[in-house]
Amino acid sequence: MSAKLSIEEMLAQLEKREAHHRDQEAYHAQQDVFHGEQQLHHREQRAVHAAELEKVRESLATFRAAAASAADIVGPVEPPKPPPATPKLPPPGKKFVSGLLQLVVASPELQEPFGPAAVAAETNRRFRAHLKVLVDTRTASDVLRRLAKEGDVQLVRKGKAWQEALYKRRPGAS
Repeated sequence: MSAKLSIEEMLAQLEKREAHHRDQEAYHAQQDVFHGEQQLHHREQRAVHAAELEKVRESLATFRAAAASAADIVGPVEPPKPPPATPKLPPPGKKFVSGLLQLVVASPELQEPFGPAAVAAETNRRFRAHLKVLVDTRTASDVLRRLAKEGDVQLVRKGKAWQEALYKRRPGAS
C-alpha cells in the first residue's frame, strides 16, 4: 500500500481484503463438498484464502490499535495562525522615521506608559530593515512631544534630566 493513502483509505482497503478472503474461503469450502473430482483444488484454494485471511485480520487488528494510539497522541489539529499583518509603511522622504515612530506608538503591542527609549527600541526592532540609521532616543522624544502637542498622546510624567518623560495613548486617538 502506498504511504500517501489516508488512514481511512488504508482501513477500508484492509476491510475489503478481509471480506474478499472470507468469501473466497467460504466459496471453496462449499465447492469442496459438492465437486468431488476437483476436491484437491478447492482444498488448496481454501487453505490459501484461510492463510491470507488470518494475515489480513492480524494486520487489521494491529493497524486499528496503532491508529487509536496515534489519535490519542495527536489530538485535534489546530489551524495554522495567520502571519501577523505588516503595517503599511509611510512614504519615503523627510518624515519617514516620524511615520515609523507613529506606527509604533499607535500599535497596541507597545505597553503603556511608554517613553522615548521604549519607542525608539521598538521602532528599531520592527523596522530595522527599512532604516538607514537606527532611531535614537532624542528623535523619538521629539516625535512624542509633537504628538502630545497635537493631542495624539497624553503626557503622564514630565521628563527631567535624570528621568525620561512618559506618555500614554489618548482614548479614541489613532
